[in-house]
Amino acid sequence: MTMTRSQRYRSTSLPFSYREKGVQFSLETYSIDDQDPAPLDLKPGQTEIDLAGELPPPADDAVADWQTVALEGQLYISEETVDAVFPDEERDCPPAKLYVTIRCHETIYRDRVVVSDAPTTPGTYDVEIPIRKEKVRGTVELRPYLVRTTRRDGDGKYAARKNFRVASGTIYSIVVDRPEDEEPPAIDGERVNFSQTTHLPDGDKLYYLDFRNEKRPKLWINADHPRITEVLQSRGSVGAEARMRDVILDQVSYGVWMQLLIRAGAAIDSDGDVEYEWQQTVLKTFARNMYDIDDLEEATHRLREDLESSETLPYMMQRLDGELQEFINPRDQLINLMEEGLQI
Repeated sequence: MTMTRSQRYRSTSLPFSYREKGVQFSLETYSIDDQDPAPLDLKPGQTEIDLAGELPPPADDAVADWQTVALEGQLYISEETVDAVFPDEERDCPPAKLYVTIRCHETIYRDRVVVSDAPTTPGTYDVEIPIRKEKVRGTVELRPYLVRTTRRDGDGKYAARKNFRVASGTIYSIVVDRPEDEEPPAIDGERVNFSQTTHLPDGDKLYYLDFRNEKRPKLWINADHPRITEVLQSRGSVGAEARMRDVILDQVSYGVWMQLLIRAGAAIDSDGDVEYEWQQTVLKTFARNMYDIDDLEEATHRLREDLESSETLPYMMQRLDGELQEFINPRDQLINLMEEGLQI
């Protein structure tokens, strides 16, 4: 099997061989309490699973009508992974256990499901991961690890201490609920491997805003860049990963809002109206501030006129750039990242 960038050893932060994508993790079904399993039907590269709309809402007494949602799938460890993280004399009977961690940042909950005790040999393992409502809220992260179970002597190429992680896999984010006043986003977002999806662009693009369904545009994040997508899945509010996540999101947001506003402006008809709800939302958010006027109808007419004229278009783009910088405020996130970096 050809080694891709996502399968290279991670050597910059660990002094021993570590396979960051050495455990292949796939989720296939979910079941609520004692109900029959239902398929997840995930797209290639999709790592965020929104179950908030599938789980029963709280009853009148504010107690959820579900107790446990169980996700089932498989873990696969190749001989290539074992050869990469264990010395020759241990590869026939690797001193390792395999488990999936369960983490919820909002409730500070941590747990794990042990899939295989030592020895863990190459092969496929079935896994069932229960998520209990009383323990979690918001989003739950699942990630598999292959972990050394014994101490060893020898060179520093391989992990030597017990409980050292030697391989990991994809992080899945499971959305189990939202605050009552939070609606599903108007612009859907999803992570997929662009290299495996025919309708998405080739190359190393970070994201793509898809307008094939003009009524509801969709943002795709390229999962061919696993380190970036892992940072984007970070749920913390402090630390280097949180700072990096915020800067990346600012960069993506700038490009996305730029496209949305241009699309919405181009859709304004002679009466100043647009067809779709997202277009109206974008115009309400930006148009009045761009032209420093309170009347939305006047602002939308001016935006339409500016887009149609080659003479006024450059000035409109300048206004839009200034408004997006005010709206996103990338300066603060960059300063936070720089200050975090100076502490390392």
